[in-house]
Amino acid sequence: MKVFRLLWLFLLVSPSVWAQMDSTQRSLDNVTRRIHAEYDEEIMYYGKRNEYFTVRIFRKDGMLFRLDSYMLAPKMLPNGFQLDSLSRIIRYGPTKIMYPTGKVYVSCEYKDDLLQGPFMVFYEDGSIKRKEYFKAGRITKSQCYSPEGESYRCEPFYQPTKFMGKSSDLAGYLQQKLGTVLDGDRIRKITATLTINEIGQVIHVSTSVNAVPSANQQVPAVASYVQQIIRSMPEWVPDKFNWKPAVNDGVATSSTCVLSVFRLYGSLQYDLSYRM
Repeated sequence: MKVFRLLWLFLLVSPSVWAQMDSTQRSLDNVTRRIHAEYDEEIMYYGKRNEYFTVRIFRKDGMLFRLDSYMLAPKMLPNGFQLDSLSRIIRYGPTKIMYPTGKVYVSCEYKDDLLQGPFMVFYEDGSIKRKEYFKAGRITKSQCYSPEGESYRCEPFYQPTKFMGKSSDLAGYLQQKLGTVLDGDRIRKITATLTINEIGQVIHVSTSVNAVPSANQQVPAVASYVQQIIRSMPEWVPDKFNWKPAVNDGVATSSTCVLSVFRLYGSLQYDLSYRM
């Protein structure tokens, strides 16, 4: 169902990003309402300096889709480090996601941008489908329940994409293909964003190249080359795709892998991160 495909998308997009979308906006005291093409949004601010706010997303039929809670961190941290506007938005408080009927599907809570406490998933009739417990963003326990109420062990609600090969093999491949391209002086860093579908195929690659101004003319060619070597990457496990797809509530789903390649103390290094 579309509501489930949107579940983690909205979990990861912040209100400052929503505000950039085309919308009709109305404000009343501490409440801002925006009308979007596929959903409507209401933001309510509270606290002495409006440092806390909740975001409610409504389907076009008026039913509540989800509720998220946030706080706005100070512009400057105690160590003197200044935060930009996006970094200041921190998840803090309850999150709820609803079925199309309006009944609760997911209920959880955040503290300082990390999941904290019980993470509850319900069947549409209101019975418990899953209980997970988090401490400072780390899952400590996961228990699932059948529609009849029988408990059984289960995997976490969300499982990110996983690279199926060995890290040493990938490092060797990148060194072979990019060692002379990413010299650390002219070309400083390469970031490739891979879209991975529900069966683990890479269906799209976008690339950004960090280069010194004198090497800007090389950037398009480097970006095209990086896309080529990612698409022609060998199968690290025979007859299997290089990525295991992400899983959301037991269902394989598309996700994004960000591959960053850079030099550290002269050595070519890489980093993989995953997101929905």
